[in-house]
Amino acid sequence: MRAIDTHAHLDFPQFDADREELVAKLAKEEIGVINIATDFESNQKVVDLAIKNNLIWAVVGLHPTEITSNTLANMATQLESLKTLAKSNPKVVAIGEVGLDYYREESKGQAETQKAVLRQFLTLAGELNLPVVFHCRDAYGDLLTILADYPGTKGVIHCFTGTADEAKKFLDLGLFISFTATITYEANNSQRQAVNEVPMDKMFLETDCPFLVPQARRGQRNDPLTILGVAKTIAEVKGIDQEEVLRQTTANAIGLFGLDEMEELS
Repeated sequence: MRAIDTHAHLDFPQFDADREELVAKLAKEEIGVINIATDFESNQKVVDLAIKNNLIWAVVGLHPTEITSNTLANMATQLESLKTLAKSNPKVVAIGEVGLDYYREESKGQAETQKAVLRQFLTLAGELNLPVVFHCRDAYGDLLTILADYPGTKGVIHCFTGTADEAKKFLDLGLFISFTATITYEANNSQRQAVNEVPMDKMFLETDCPFLVPQARRGQRNDPLTILGVAKTIAEVKGIDQEEVLRQTTANAIGLFGLDEMEELS
């Protein structure tokens, strides 16, 4: 693989019209995709898509903005289903995207429930020996507090938008930091400063497609092909070659998600 988009949503309806064509283009470009579930219904969808395509892998979980006051009542059943799904499908390579999101008032009102649900997912990830893909928006402090109770957790902070100092705190826990095309936006100097501070051996690339399109394509649908542009911006910020960015971040993703083991199984 030349590159890996470590966070995409190819199961979303925005790709219904041309999903097979896009997947073929990705294969031609040797771009792998870690496809991320967002709710309990999409967990099976991302697994099915991964099974059908060699260069796609699945991550199962529950996005924090999908959490309601009723979520905890059904968690035991849902966790058992996820455990069965993960154990029976070797292409499930992580738990996610799970975490905390206080951006909107309705989500902020579910903060305590989000924390409780996240703790259950961290326990599940430990039982399955899988890394975690973390979603965190306006909640880095609370996430760091919770992670202190789960030493040794493997994973990545997806779509990092914090400061260099906040990135260092997650790096000190052994986590990876992932950047999207928001680093191409003119106003996001703080994100580019974080890029400059995160070591290449702790960095991932992602698109979060169909969202977060690069500056040059604002207003359009995003897709994993734009991962090369994310690599180009990182190379410019760090003053290194784009191919070195692609080589190192691909190796990082292969290592965390155990994709080398997947190659052996295929």
